[in-house]
Amino acid sequence: MKPKILFILHLPPPVHGAALVGSFVKSSHKVNNTFECDYINLSASKSIDSIGKMGLKKVFFFLQLLLKTSKALVKKEYDFCYVTITSNGTAFYKDFFVVLILKLFRKKILLHFHNKGVEVGSKANKINPYLYKFLFGSRKLKIILLSKYLYYDVKEYIDQKRVYYCANGIPAADNAIIPARNSQKVAKILFLSNMMVAKGVYVLLEACHLLWKKNIQFECHFVGDWLDISEASFHQKVNELTLNDHVYAYGKKYGKEKDLFYMQSDIFVLPTLNEAFGLVLLEAMQSGLPVITTDEGGGPEIVTHNETGYIIPKNEPGDLADKLEILLRSPLLRKTMGQAGKEKFEEKFTLPRFEERITGIFNDFAGAA
Repeated sequence: MKPKILFILHLPPPVHGAALVGSFVKSSHKVNNTFECDYINLSASKSIDSIGKMGLKKVFFFLQLLLKTSKALVKKEYDFCYVTITSNGTAFYKDFFVVLILKLFRKKILLHFHNKGVEVGSKANKINPYLYKFLFGSRKLKIILLSKYLYYDVKEYIDQKRVYYCANGIPAADNAIIPARNSQKVAKILFLSNMMVAKGVYVLLEACHLLWKKNIQFECHFVGDWLDISEASFHQKVNELTLNDHVYAYGKKYGKEKDLFYMQSDIFVLPTLNEAFGLVLLEAMQSGLPVITTDEGGGPEIVTHNETGYIIPKNEPGDLADKLEILLRSPLLRKTMGQAGKEKFEEKFTLPRFEERITGIFNDFAGAA
């Protein structure tokens, strides 16, 4: 008999890492053929900019979520319940009550963290440490982290013996074949993420200014939705740094339009200040691009420093400019690092690899006493 699992997980919209991975799990033939699965959508927001904001619709959604969860638990006896929990903020409290219901029903619980912030949340107010201790306290509960580099975030509350590690994976894209990039043209740098301070947008602009001062030829292309950085403020900063002839922004792009940016670029950069496990890094590696990112979250697990790209300290435009200069001056190194990244992607970060890892974890947890 197949183990029965109740999945309470984020699903699109909006499109973000947890929701994408949630959709991969829900649509996985391997998962659905191995287990008897029921799914409840945990996403209260319908757009990225509404995440963390309260309203009557969200209160109604929250009450419905608790009711759906309770009905599911009454109707069927599950081997365990899986929740993609948010680590802090308003969404954490919503998710906490979902887990509370599961605990009241004495269920085995598997929490999957797609972000980090427990350490920060513990310092946000006096009540959070007690909530985290209650959350992690049950012996019938284990968690999944995206990388061993993220354990520090929860180490105060849970022993490593109750932690699984599961790197994300992504499906094959239309640009899975590395294009023949022209080494004679001006090299193109690509930033693809939400246009936010926390994603390092201004850090990259400062690095571009340092390259401009050295008279190094380049183009830097920004692709992503305008969030806490507006289009007007971005272009104002570009103008201040004298980068109008080098920097371009396009807003958000999806599907084939997004893939085209990967295909037409030479270097991928995500100088993020706060990250758990950037799926865009996997997309860039799949496209055969050398990747520069920071030592945030699972970045050092994704990018092998000096082999598939560079890991740099966060908020250091000088270090970023130095690494960009090395790659801009060496088409051969770009090609070598990009190929190495492509090989690492194929070995570790494809969707089938992820499905193997997550299914193995589910099997192990279902059989655990």
